[in-house]
Amino acid sequence: MPTWKESVRNMCLAAGRAVVIPWYRRKLARFERQLHEAHAVQRRRLFEKLRRCADSRFGRAHGFAGIKSLEDFRRQLPIAGYEYFEPYINDVAQGRLDAMFPANEKVLMFGTTTGTTGRPKLNPVTTAWLSEYRRSWEIWGVKAILEHAEMIGTKLLQVIGPGNLGRSPSGRAIGMISSVAARYQNPVLKAAYAIPFELCDVSDPTAKYYTMLRLALTGPVGFICAITPANLIRLATTGNEYRESLIRDIHDGTLREDLELPDGFRDRVRRAIEVRRPERARQLEKIIEWTGELYPRDYWPLSLICCWLGGTIGYQSRELSRYYGSTPTRDLGLVSTEGRHTIPLHDNVPEGVLAIDGSYYEFVPAGEIESARPPVLECHELEQGADYRLLMTTSSGLYRYDIGDVVRCRGYVGQAPALEFLQKAGQCADMEGEKVSGHQVVQAVETAARELSLAIDCFTAVAVRRDGDLPHYALLVERPAIEDAARARDFLRIVDRELIRQNVMYAGKRNDRYIDAPRLVRLAGGAWARFFNAQRQRGGPVEAQYKHPALVVDTAWLNNFQPVDTITVERQPAARAA
Repeated sequence: MPTWKESVRNMCLAAGRAVVIPWYRRKLARFERQLHEAHAVQRRRLFEKLRRCADSRFGRAHGFAGIKSLEDFRRQLPIAGYEYFEPYINDVAQGRLDAMFPANEKVLMFGTTTGTTGRPKLNPVTTAWLSEYRRSWEIWGVKAILEHAEMIGTKLLQVIGPGNLGRSPSGRAIGMISSVAARYQNPVLKAAYAIPFELCDVSDPTAKYYTMLRLALTGPVGFICAITPANLIRLATTGNEYRESLIRDIHDGTLREDLELPDGFRDRVRRAIEVRRPERARQLEKIIEWTGELYPRDYWPLSLICCWLGGTIGYQSRELSRYYGSTPTRDLGLVSTEGRHTIPLHDNVPEGVLAIDGSYYEFVPAGEIESARPPVLECHELEQGADYRLLMTTSSGLYRYDIGDVVRCRGYVGQAPALEFLQKAGQCADMEGEKVSGHQVVQAVETAARELSLAIDCFTAVAVRRDGDLPHYALLVERPAIEDAARARDFLRIVDRELIRQNVMYAGKRNDRYIDAPRLVRLAGGAWARFFNAQRQRGGPVEAQYKHPALVVDTAWLNNFQPVDTITVERQPAARAA
């Protein structure tokens, strides 16, 4: 028999579902109707942005007032990268908002990222931009909750990046874009969060994940959201590594004193921490007795975990079942500092429908972007199976902005394309004309790991060109992932086979012995964690922002490591692709 508290809680949950679910269904139905008129919706969003910013300095310089058609728009504004907008953004950062925006527009803060070049970029977070950003997240969440309604009443654990990375000259906050939604979240919805927003600014990964677990382990978490699969793996392995002290802290109502936490944070969470929970501690001890480990699959009633499933880092999501069991996964969608661009609608697939009700999007066939007059398509004009560079026009002052993302059209929902992110432009090695992409490397490694039942949650391929040696690809993997040398050679053969199958140019260069077979460079266990920590200490990306590279084209990158050994296969010409 349930206790009276459990009975009241169950009644409240039932009442909440009765109200929330029909409201969510109506909201989702409106969005689905929009998808069938995506072309018209996109055009409206474009001209709304042009009209709103026509009197800005950028708008006047580019003749926004005279733009009456799509042809005018494309004639007046070039396809451009960040450098084109940077002088105007710098003016906005100085407080001169009229450089890009109308007088009634507010700039709340700046999103930032190190980008693939390592140079910080700023994205002005305006009220209009934030409204669009939140709207697309809401639709994503509505669809996820409707399909996993059992999560209603549980807590959301969200791993986000720092929200306080400095101030602009005009005094506005600078933070990672993943912290924006949480910072401006509805106070009612904030009650569903398992951890306080301030935890995002903890810089030490161990302290951050330990404290997350210390706060979240005391209640039912049904929904976990992080940017990369690596974040989720780090959360789970931290809990298992420090399980004894976590259980002791939960039992005693304490939080380890040696953790590096922001000033005042312990006082902020003191009431939650000081409650002694011996019963919960005993439950966790029993899990360890039964399984020998302490992973989220056993201590939380999980309904859904969310992170990137595709691209050049999504391969790590294949290892999540080790820690989270059979919990369904859902891709977050193509999310960047500049906005949220796709909305995944189904579990366990990496593609999402274009977020048509925010930014305006154009597409250039991937192989044409360097052309003098590249063909430019709208969202309803894409070819299924084809790859494109994504251009965006946003409410943060970017127009025809080439973010450098390569996406593949996987089909349509109404007039809106379903897009899968493949890789950043430039993630392509070309030592002898083979043009191997990061996406191809990931696919080859995934296939080899699956066929050999290997658990490889982190690797990097490096294009190696050295005097006296045939050019080749070195695959860096921690030795414990492929301990047996015979299996390591099988792994290399499968990777080579898959690259040949995917890439006719690679097949030809292998057959003609311009490129040698891949080699496996085995690293000591923990090498990747040490590499990231060294990067962070040198001022590299913060943990939540770190995207481990699948392919590196600079041979000197190998100098960051001391290999345990190198495994090779016999040198013989490879068969040409069929």
